[in-house]
Amino acid sequence: MLATIINFSSNEALFLKACLEQALLFSDQILVPVCDHFFDGTPENRELLDTIYAAHEEVQFIEYAWSKENFYADHPTHFWHNLSRLIGTYFLNPQIDRVLFLDVDEIVEGQAFAKWLKQFPFADYVAMRLACYWYFREAKYQALQWEDTPLLISKAALHYDALMHPNERAGTFHLAEGKKLRNVLSDEEIPMIHHYSWVRSKEALLRKVSCWGHRDERNWRDLVEAEFANEFSGIDFVHGYSFKEVEPLFKPHHYPLGPKKGSNVRYLKTLDIHKIDLELKFFTKR
Repeated sequence: MLATIINFSSNEALFLKACLEQALLFSDQILVPVCDHFFDGTPENRELLDTIYAAHEEVQFIEYAWSKENFYADHPTHFWHNLSRLIGTYFLNPQIDRVLFLDVDEIVEGQAFAKWLKQFPFADYVAMRLACYWYFREAKYQALQWEDTPLLISKAALHYDALMHPNERAGTFHLAEGKKLRNVLSDEEIPMIHHYSWVRSKEALLRKVSCWGHRDERNWRDLVEAEFANEFSGIDFVHGYSFKEVEPLFKPHHYPLGPKKGSNVRYLKTLDIHKIDLELKFFTKR
């Protein structure tokens, strides 16, 4: 059985509805870990999170606490991305044997992926990195180059060191022992996943780069400012990819704020995180 674990913050709320709707087409369990703060320590959008929880009661959200005083405050920024996946893994149903790790701005073509799961001998592989299209600025700008960041992996291959690897999903894939495959495509030999990480307005991108886990790797704010001072040149500043224009496959969704609060949320305090960390470190470290 297959579970999908989706890393999420409200900065990526535009992509959540499409990501979940597509994942529901092939997943036996969906877990969405979300920190109650952004990764720079500023508080999350409480009202928006509560609205989102209520809008998706078919999905399990796991909201965990952030505190600069607790045991995980001094880790490097990539730790937060890993921690979300670690928490999601901890709450997998016992019958799950395969896990798909996504970021919320990685949207799977659900029907195509469900078909692929029925036809491809994925059980022969301990881990696979799935090819994806990559977009920049607008959903109509699709890179000519493909990436393969999404990870499909056997639950048996998930241990503490793999989940907490400094290279995140690439490191988890690297440590998996057994037959592996990269750049996995559909039967039509094209990607089944669309990665919209940099598809946002200037203001939304500035919010992203100020508080995501990779905020210290480059001077992102100046790069964003320079990018939006002109029309799109056809080359992105992240990877230097070239692009073509396509018809957007998914549309961003705006959640109308409301007073409802979902019952599908598990809230974790810092002590809960500490217990999970120690339990997985002690029983699964290799």
